[in-house]
Amino acid sequence: MIIDCSNTLPEFQFQGATDINPKNEEYRKLFGQRWARLAGWTKEEFFKRLESESTENVMQEVYAKLEKNFSMDQFLKMLRDSTIAYHAIHNMDYGRDGSEAPADHDYVAELLKKYPDRFIGFAGYNPHKGTESLKVVRKAITEQGYKAVVIPPYEHGIKADDRKYYPLYALCDELEIPVWIHSSINYYRETSVFLDHPSNLEAPLMDFKNLKIIAGHGGWPWIPDMIAMLLKYKNLHVDTSAFRPRYIAEPNTGWDMFLHYANSLLQDQIVFGSDWLTLGIPIKDYIAEVEEWPLKDSVKEKFYWKNANKLFKLKLGKEVSYGLEE
Repeated sequence: MIIDCSNTLPEFQFQGATDINPKNEEYRKLFGQRWARLAGWTKEEFFKRLESESTENVMQEVYAKLEKNFSMDQFLKMLRDSTIAYHAIHNMDYGRDGSEAPADHDYVAELLKKYPDRFIGFAGYNPHKGTESLKVVRKAITEQGYKAVVIPPYEHGIKADDRKYYPLYALCDELEIPVWIHSSINYYRETSVFLDHPSNLEAPLMDFKNLKIIAGHGGWPWIPDMIAMLLKYKNLHVDTSAFRPRYIAEPNTGWDMFLHYANSLLQDQIVFGSDWLTLGIPIKDYIAEVEEWPLKDSVKEKFYWKNANKLFKLKLGKEVSYGLEE
């Protein structure tokens, strides 16, 4: 049984092929080839098409195939076949100003109601939208079945310790819900790579003693700093989403220290997160790569579901399948 703490819905992941900021063309090339792989293309085929066609046209074709392959019924079957008990839906609220209304959380709320005990809703907060965004998040948590909040500082253009986030942290502290924070490298050329450094989590953890944070994407490439933070703050958790597991297990990639401490002192603070849709890797293949990690069986069980079960107060028991059957 597995609880995936970092993911989204196929329709969120694969929509808007032309929405990516042209200033950040790297993202199109980085993720486009991965999504094309899920659609059945090879990397070579993808780049060959880009030589003679626009990115927009190529991606629209890829998305059309993905829309067919990832219908909700097909998607749910993939989760069942891979023993995913709960799958995260990160309903992000992007943007670097308050010119737009807060993200709509109603659609995901309907899915949470339609598919109970299947998804974990993460409500997106945007600090530039202030009180209006906070109201939406509070409603999502208290009325609509969401169990967590998600913020991507690099998308907001401010660090996680910026005081604009503090009203959210106070709310999460009050309601005893975790907040997932992007804490790894970003590839935006016009945004500092250090904006998402793990050290930016320290002030919130010091100022809100009961605040529970999930450091998303493992803190790479600052693994020693991430480990130091985890050793110091027991309310801090971490996932390794958005990186291929086989890369994490490969020597000299920067993850060696993580695997060492995950197997010992940090075994109660690690949670499974994949972002397999972003990576363009079928979930069964992603899990197969994790199985090659040198983790003790008891630690692997905590990583897969026990730690997240406690963090999200899901009250799961190992002896129950929780909707994994047909």
